Amino acid sequence: MPVKKILHFRVWGDPPIAASVETMLRASYPEDELEIITLWTLIKADKGTLLRNLWAVIKEYGLDILLGRLQFKAAFFRTVFLFAHVRDLAAQIGAQRNDIRFTFQLQSIFDTHVAGIPHFIYTDHTHLANLNYSPAIKVHLYSAEWIACEKSIYDHADRIFTRSSNISRSLIEQYGVPEAKVRCIYAGANTPIPSLDPRDKDYSARSILFVGLDWQRKGGPQLVEAFERLYAHYPDAVLTVVGSEVPLNHPGIHVVGRVSVEELNRYYQAATVFCMPTRNEPFGIVFVEAMAHALPIVAARIGALPDMVADDRNGYLVEAGDENALAEALEKLLDSEKRRAQFGRQSWQLSQKRYNWNAVGHALRGYTDEYFKEGA
Repeated sequence: MPVKKILHFRVWGDPPIAASVETMLRASYPEDELEIITLWTLIKADKGTLLRNLWAVIKEYGLDILLGRLQFKAAFFRTVFLFAHVRDLAAQIGAQRNDIRFTFQLQSIFDTHVAGIPHFIYTDHTHLANLNYSPAIKVHLYSAEWIACEKSIYDHADRIFTRSSNISRSLIEQYGVPEAKVRCIYAGANTPIPSLDPRDKDYSARSILFVGLDWQRKGGPQLVEAFERLYAHYPDAVLTVVGSEVPLNHPGIHVVGRVSVEELNRYYQAATVFCMPTRNEPFGIVFVEAMAHALPIVAARIGALPDMVADDRNGYLVEAGDENALAEALEKLLDSEKRRAQFGRQSWQLSQKRYNWNAVGHALRGYTDEYFKEGA
């Protein structure tokens, strides 16, 4: 019997999630051959397409970009012209082939379905989900025409797999996708996680870790305000800021900026509390990494985070931007080594059960096998 192929479409090949998903697919479907199509490689090779899309960006989003409401790079990939170009490109790649078991699309920027072939999507976001985040953040949507294109992505999919339940709800409630087409399978970490036994972890230090590049959006200023209030009562407390390079002058705050994966793991291992009170977050892979390192978590009650953090079980959720609630939640953890250890071990257990690529692959395989059995 000839080997079937999985035709895997992804926009870029370099983000860590691309490598994670590729590895997961190979492990989950060992009997199939994985054929990878990196769309940006094809797009940038065609200078005519690049020029025509540049003009489309100017027409659709020029004013929004000039006024700082939208970023050029993001708008470049969300024109009606480029959407139609990629849709036709995918159709040409898959046309008249009988060796494809299904197509698999990472993210929901383009429509890469091929007529007559089962099509699955794995995504961490929808555009309209941005409307559900903190009201303190003004949302500037892409054009109505592009949002209609986005909806067609979901209409053409046979199953849509999400990384969090809030995106599943967005698909159903904001795009009218039938509930039967949507499955939440979560996600794993995109960096190597050292094996550990959480019973061996030392929680005695009052060591808070923040990991994030976008200081303002990730809630960095609110965390500093909360930490400064607590420092008077816990002078041995330390806040370590990884990723963001911000000028902070406080004896208890250590800013280290960008670090390698190996260094980042060391900071996770040294911490006893993880806190990133982000105000807008599609998923938040750093929370998955924190759970895998057996850390209790304090975060904002937005997006995917209610899936990851259960109040008074493995951490605390607060309203985005509420510095008083943030300080109170952190105080509960700084005040009790026993609570830090208990919550941290619960985080680790959740990472072992749900937030790892073996679990994601097992769920994906189960649901796709179920789909094919239904159609048999």
